[in-house]
Amino acid sequence: MPNTPCILSVCLAVLLTGQGASADEFAWQQTSPYVAPDFETYFPDDKEGGEKLDQLWRSRHKDEVEDEEILSTVRNGLRHTTQHRTSILRWVGNKYIWNRSPQNPEAIEIMYHAADFSGGRADPWGPRHYAVYFGLSVVQEKSPAILKTLVALCMRVDDPNDLSRVAWGARSQRVELLDYLQPYLQSEDAATVEKAGVCEKIFKGELQAFAWAAAQAKKKAEEEFSDRLPEIRMTLSKGDSEERLTTLHLIMRHRLALIMEDDFLPAFESCAEDPDSRVRKLVATVVGSRWIWEAKEQNATAVELMMSLSRDEDRSTRYNAVYFGLSTVRKKSLAVVRRLIELAVNDLNSDLLGRVQWSLRQDHETAEPILDELLQSAPVDASERAKAAYQFILGKSVKE
Repeated sequence: MPNTPCILSVCLAVLLTGQGASADEFAWQQTSPYVAPDFETYFPDDKEGGEKLDQLWRSRHKDEVEDEEILSTVRNGLRHTTQHRTSILRWVGNKYIWNRSPQNPEAIEIMYHAADFSGGRADPWGPRHYAVYFGLSVVQEKSPAILKTLVALCMRVDDPNDLSRVAWGARSQRVELLDYLQPYLQSEDAATVEKAGVCEKIFKGELQAFAWAAAQAKKKAEEEFSDRLPEIRMTLSKGDSEERLTTLHLIMRHRLALIMEDDFLPAFESCAEDPDSRVRKLVATVVGSRWIWEAKEQNATAVELMMSLSRDEDRSTRYNAVYFGLSTVRKKSLAVVRRLIELAVNDLNSDLLGRVQWSLRQDHETAEPILDELLQSAPVDASERAKAAYQFILGKSVKE
């Protein structure tokens, strides 16, 4: 029976990731044999399960549901849910793993297999990254399977969000993490050895993941797109909405903003007036990231453009102008602080409010009189929002 070992291995993998696996049979706890994450096998192809997860996610009382039911619903529905998988995984991680004692082993199992997610071009890393960020990276005393999986992930992807998170999350088990890197360092393939060397330096803290990734992306962009920059500039300035949208996606996918100088900003300003909100939203992302968030010398023209886009009629555009732009201004003017507070008061969405609070953590002296002024002038229907923003941003009660 020459196929018996292979069949037994498959059966064992199915058993270990099966619906009825007991607490000591989770894949992330296995040492021999190692059971790699497997999104396709672990998460059922269950359309009805997707609908049930949609219903759970939309419920205001989802946190009151029994843990066993929550985790079962997430597992059965994650493949076919119409909701954002990233938000669901963040919820599971925060509820059951990050800073939790004890940490829920079934929730860890969900994150373990979600780390194998491959969404293709439309969603290349979202669920995978969130499974690592809110799950595997914050598991206390990571199992050999988790450490081996994290190393394999770092060898497979170049995204600095993953590389830096793994280095941070496994810093207390660095020696073990580096042990799992050894087979790659000893490979006969030169490219594998080179990438393993990069990972080794990142794990040891000798190399910053984001700096390495930016240098790699810039070099590749220069090689492949330098001669196309005039064409790209013209499309941003004078193209129609679809042409601009395609070009902005190209810029983001290949990080072409890294090889653009400040004289590209007028083209983006023209683009920011496009009637299609999808275009304006991406302008906020690209300009905010390149000329404010990641810039050593933040550009005043870019900040003004973010101020303008923060007043856009489209909420996603306003949010991106805050997230990638205004919230990352290091020396905030009074106008920037005021605009951030106005946005927080008028839109108490938890993500935006949290970003504003984070942004203004060093600017309380400037923010407090503005908040006091808004409290005094706020109409009745906005007074509660103003109080909530005051308390959340400053971390103290409203003065009577």
